[in-house]
Amino acid sequence: METSRDYYTVLGVPPDATPEEIKKAYRQLARQYHPDAQEAPGTAMLFREVQAAYDVIGDAAKRAAYDRTRADVGLSPESAFQIRLQYSRDVLPCIEEEQVLYVLANIQAAQAIQRRQRLPLNLGLVLDRSTSMQGPRLDQVKAATCQLIDTLDKDDSFSVVTFSDHAEVVWASQAVNDPIRAKAKVNAIQASGGTEILQGMLAGLGELEKRRRTQAINRLILLTDGQTYGDEDKCLAQAVEAKRRGISITCMGLGEDWNDTLLDAIASRSGGTSAYVTNADDVSRLFRDQLHGLGTLYASDLQMTVRRSEGMTLKSVFRLTPYLVRLTLDQDVISLGTLQTDSPLTLLLELIIHSHPPGTHRLAQLEITGDVPILERRGERLRQDLTLDFTPQTPSAPPAVPPAILSVLAKITIFQMQENAWKSLEKGDVAEATRRLEAMATRLLDLGEHQLARAALLEAGRLARSGHLSPAGRKTIKYGTRSLSLTQGRSHD
Repeated sequence: METSRDYYTVLGVPPDATPEEIKKAYRQLARQYHPDAQEAPGTAMLFREVQAAYDVIGDAAKRAAYDRTRADVGLSPESAFQIRLQYSRDVLPCIEEEQVLYVLANIQAAQAIQRRQRLPLNLGLVLDRSTSMQGPRLDQVKAATCQLIDTLDKDDSFSVVTFSDHAEVVWASQAVNDPIRAKAKVNAIQASGGTEILQGMLAGLGELEKRRRTQAINRLILLTDGQTYGDEDKCLAQAVEAKRRGISITCMGLGEDWNDTLLDAIASRSGGTSAYVTNADDVSRLFRDQLHGLGTLYASDLQMTVRRSEGMTLKSVFRLTPYLVRLTLDQDVISLGTLQTDSPLTLLLELIIHSHPPGTHRLAQLEITGDVPILERRGERLRQDLTLDFTPQTPSAPPAVPPAILSVLAKITIFQMQENAWKSLEKGDVAEATRRLEAMATRLLDLGEHQLARAALLEAGRLARSGHLSPAGRKTIKYGTRSLSLTQGRSHD
């Protein structure tokens, strides 16, 4: 049974057609395309398609199995998700040596589901107001917050918390019915004190909890320019608890002196994202991007379970959108984050294939699960088999890899090079780290990423001379390579 073919469309009937309607449509098309009725080119093929469609959906048991399988792979009108797979090779030879196979997976909202008005926001800002934020930096953040207030709807809940060595609720969670008063509260924020992120997180999550609900987008945005000390583990515990309660956290690091490892971990453990803000002027744009992303949120808490067959090893998985990140496998389950209505969630799976006999073999089954709050549906499920043909013939030349996969692999290679550079540096091997950064710069130039290439070369030279990287340079390289999946060889001169 070929579930990729839409047999309902072949017969020209809707998926909820009655058996009598299916039979009537089949008889009409069979008479029209029967080879004895006309000799037009392609008629015999059309007749066979009509016959194949009726053989399945004209039989009650086969139709039920066909509908269930199409729903599992996202092809039913009732499916919340769809998945499309592209393989680096369609056929592998039957050899004893291990072979590498890449699978590009695009997960997206079902086409049959129309975009609806966005869910209400339950949005909280947690802003660093420590002494290091004093001056233009804090002024820009306050201005960006005021602009954000103007974009909120009447059904949205909004709160603002500031923190230094203690937290203060500037605007308690509520609808912004008086934007002038809310902006006045924000503009009165003054910088002072040290940096204790935990205090801000506790107060910010407390405000969100007041209006947390299933039919809303519950999001906390944490912005800091400094490092917290002694409360890192508690911050991570709060991120895990936030995810359990349906709250995701977006972390923004401003300037150079902040702990990117901590903020990345807070974001990932809560199901959120993290960003590097090079200067305060970018805060307004990032706030706007966040609001747009929340407005197009389709599914949350997406997870992928990989059920592997014997003879296949899953080596690595990368998420390519909204930025490039290596995903971790926890007992065959991978956390994917969120899915937007207007853009797919793209993954690259790297598989090690062991020896297989000739024929078609199932390598694994992917199961995608997640909640779709905009449709008031929880625990939505999508299954897709990874199958591949194996042939005893060894090709004379390796087949061409699809350009889309080659493009992704070029960017992932650079991403891995910067990962390995940091690992070499942690081991104290400055020479190896320098070499890796220089090699990465060459790859970046090949992609047309001139600005990022210059940053890598600059840090390679700094590392060779002093044995250290600059905080700004390290973050530029780290977050720049994460964004490569979203750029297509742009030249930055």
